Amino acid sequence: METRVSSFTKEVIIGDDQPTVLIGERINPAGKKKLSEALMEDNLEIVGREALAQAEAGADILDVNVSTFGVDEVALLSEHSHELSAMPYVG
Repeated sequence: METRVSSFTKEVIIGDDQPTVLIGERINPAGKKKLSEALMEDNLEIVGREALAQAEAGADILDVNVSTFGVDEVALLSEHSHELSAMPYVG
């Protein structure tokens, strides 16, 4: 069995006969005041920097969490997931 995860520019295959997939999980506002504030202000600058850092460190996939007080998580994630996956250094 295989699972395929794709962006505009990249496809990652997860399966028993595939290489290990590295998942970056640092885009999570829990305990990160600056990231929480940026999400409340609809500012993706910090998210973009963290996405780039994880991609440069070898992450194949990014787990993006936008759950913080005062934001519509569904709308925020929906709105920005396309922007993040289209970033040339990430997607």
